[in-house]
Amino acid sequence: MSSIAMSTAESTTGFGRALHTFQRAAQFVPAYRDFLAIHDVDPRSVRTPADFDRVPAVTKENYLKRYPLDMLTWNGEIGRATMWSTSSGSSGRPTYWPRDLVSAEESIDLHGRIFRQSFHSHYRSTLVVIAFAMGNWIGAGYTQAAVTALATRGHRVSVITPGIDVATILDNIERLAPLYDQVVLVGYPPFVKDVLDQAPREVLAADIKVLLAGETITEEWRDYVLGRIRKRGNPEHSCLIYGTADMGMVGHETPTTIAIRRAARQNSAIHEQIFGDAQAPPTFVEYDPNYRYTEIDENGYLLFSADTVVPLIRYRINDQGTVYSAAELSELLRRTGYERPMYTSNDAVGFLSLHRRTDISTTFYALDIYPENIRGALEHTALSGKVSGKFVLSSRSDDRFEQTLDLQVELQNGQCPSTELAEQIRKLVIESLDTTNTEYHKLHQTIGDRAEPEVTLHEFRSKRFQHSIKHRWNGVGA
Repeated sequence: MSSIAMSTAESTTGFGRALHTFQRAAQFVPAYRDFLAIHDVDPRSVRTPADFDRVPAVTKENYLKRYPLDMLTWNGEIGRATMWSTSSGSSGRPTYWPRDLVSAEESIDLHGRIFRQSFHSHYRSTLVVIAFAMGNWIGAGYTQAAVTALATRGHRVSVITPGIDVATILDNIERLAPLYDQVVLVGYPPFVKDVLDQAPREVLAADIKVLLAGETITEEWRDYVLGRIRKRGNPEHSCLIYGTADMGMVGHETPTTIAIRRAARQNSAIHEQIFGDAQAPPTFVEYDPNYRYTEIDENGYLLFSADTVVPLIRYRINDQGTVYSAAELSELLRRTGYERPMYTSNDAVGFLSLHRRTDISTTFYALDIYPENIRGALEHTALSGKVSGKFVLSSRSDDRFEQTLDLQVELQNGQCPSTELAEQIRKLVIESLDTTNTEYHKLHQTIGDRAEPEVTLHEFRSKRFQHSIKHRWNGVGA
């Protein structure tokens, strides 16, 4: 681990590897070769960061969905994939993402940094309880493979994979935790909270740490969970990963990033310097540009370049944010009077402040719910003439951080809200979600009616539905 306070060395940017990946992809990936030709890009002319900045970004729409999967891989050889995972698309049909040994090695290295810095598993015997849903989704398999491999690299780790069955998770911890120095509970933030809220005294007596992924958390949420595991005052015993199904792990919290984020909560100067006009400190992580070379486009969207089985060059995933080199961040903090030493995993890393996408999907229990998942229910013949088809979907939390899926529905002109109609819509929406969103279906099976939406009906052109502006399908719960 490096201390920026003790070093003025400039961090490397990762551009060299990104450029090498671009040049190879331009020659050996059929889809990317065609993509560059369509956009009249001569790859031989791209040599500097300024040249690279002119290379058109790829997206799911203009690239990944336009070509067959095999054309997106090196030499069109799909057999390079060693593992597949899926994410639910907007229609509920899974999107398939292949991974190779390069991705696996990067994941092992990044997980190793987390387990060394946050959990000290290189000298403390550690039971890792992976509470992601088991199946095709990336979380469980990706984490299990990486953490298991850490056992061959000097970490004292054992892994168990109960999935998202709360009773099994609690039994795992109660029976096995006494054999270990500590337990690391891994999962989506709202589900980890559910587990800890239901944990009996015997389970909470264990030395529990948490590793989270899938959605952002607030520091208030972190404080609540730390209180449940008797770690108040030790926020470094938690860690949030920023990752996606297509990119794998992009970045992760460290004791340094958590300390800075928590300081920004109390110090407006730090908040303004690092997070700008964000209402609350956004997710803030360390990332390695040699693994995920990261740029910001003119609209503030993150662009990632990565050498994977499906190489991605300047890939836009509709997340907005800001990136800093370690030297840049150190200077910004110095201006605010922040005096704590700033440690990094190595001299190459940078920092990423993430503002999650807000215009496409609603995040609930770390899964994405898209407008199409709801729209099908409201277009049911049983609701003909009763609803306008417009709705606003959001996830809200109460003072105990319990999440509720909130659905506001606009009625047809002349229709009046009623309990009976709200219940009819609720049942149709649940049926549609179960049918079109595989991750929701698994969640619904696991937590029952807590996954079901609360439906509120609104008269036509009420304040909630302003027809003078472009309609937004998701928003803050009412």
